Amino acid sequence: MNVSGQSSKQESLLQHAYENQSVEELYQFFENWANDVESTETTEDSPYLAEAYKVFRAFYQPLLSDYKGASYYKDKPYYIVQGSLWKISEAECVIMPYEMDSFFVARVREKFHVDTPVVDWIRDYGRNRPCYGKRYCDPPYANIPIVTLDSAIDFRPAVFFPDKKIVYLTEDYTKLLDNFLGDEHLGIGEKKVVQPAHATLKSFDKMGYINNAATIFYGHWGGYWQYETYPKANHIIFNPDMSRALVYFRFKYEGGDVLLEKQNNEWGIVEVKYTWME
Repeated sequence: MNVSGQSSKQESLLQHAYENQSVEELYQFFENWANDVESTETTEDSPYLAEAYKVFRAFYQPLLSDYKGASYYKDKPYYIVQGSLWKISEAECVIMPYEMDSFFVARVREKFHVDTPVVDWIRDYGRNRPCYGKRYCDPPYANIPIVTLDSAIDFRPAVFFPDKKIVYLTEDYTKLLDNFLGDEHLGIGEKKVVQPAHATLKSFDKMGYINNAATIFYGHWGGYWQYETYPKANHIIFNPDMSRALVYFRFKYEGGDVLLEKQNNEWGIVEVKYTWME
């Protein structure tokens, strides 16, 4: 169902629920949302898109200890799942941690024409280089050839959790929530030098109300909200036979890379690594 046809009713329901501080009506708002927006996953998906959905289901574990999200999401009945994906790509190779040394030995020999063993040199000299520090080698940093397969994708994977209900974030629901929450806030560093921007006054109170159902955050830099239940996948990179994948992700105000491998036709996480922070 097209969300825009229901948005005015949903907006009125949310406002009425808030004015009455009714958690029951808030849950009804989320139930309507769940019924309004369905998964985009179909049997007609291209092979790489179909595989991307499978990768996402293995990757998307908000309570996984490596993501550190249990304190945010453990007791929330709803997950707000992303509704889009920036890009899907294919790289010439995706490197596993145990292949790192041999990969860079070959690269160093090729670039510097070194004939003697270079593993020690790599460990001593290359350890702090960006491409080595990325561990299993973010393809752009390691100069691994990479091509875009698809971009700006409507991406709503069919995900399931036994004790959670799923809603998908869309432009309509983003606008609805933006209008409801407003933008009363203190800017980044305005109160304390290292403090992110944060909601205040009615915006803070309304955020707390929404958090009865699903955890949301005010944007680190100010002027926007972060609605998705993290982790959020931004970019999925496959190797040519789609047996390995690297997912660039965000979790609240930081993010990094998740390496996955397919064995016996099932995707599993090999390693989660945080590489940046706002």
